[in-house]
Amino acid sequence: MNKWTKAANGEPCVKCGSIGTTVLAHYSGPRQHDYGKGRSIKGADLIGAHLCNGPGSCHEYFDTYESDNDWERSEEFLHCVAMTIIRLVRKGLIK
Repeated sequence: MNKWTKAANGEPCVKCGSIGTTVLAHYSGPRQHDYGKGRSIKGADLIGAHLCNGPGSCHEYFDTYESDNDWERSEEFLHCVAMTIIRLVRKGLIK
């Protein structure tokens, strides 16, 4: 587990603000292969977002892409990535 993954622990979800189950969620949208995702390989940690995890969570919301809104959801996830990067910069984990 790297420092960015560990940094999610105890942080609020960047999408809904809930605290307690936040993890570094990896992008799995239409551009996933551009960001290093492959069969049984997660994409780059830098393209991850601090999201709450569990049934009905923000992580689950982004893992269930539907063909009619793939690009909207992708853009929303990438916004969450940007918010996570800002958080990591403020914490000094990205310079």
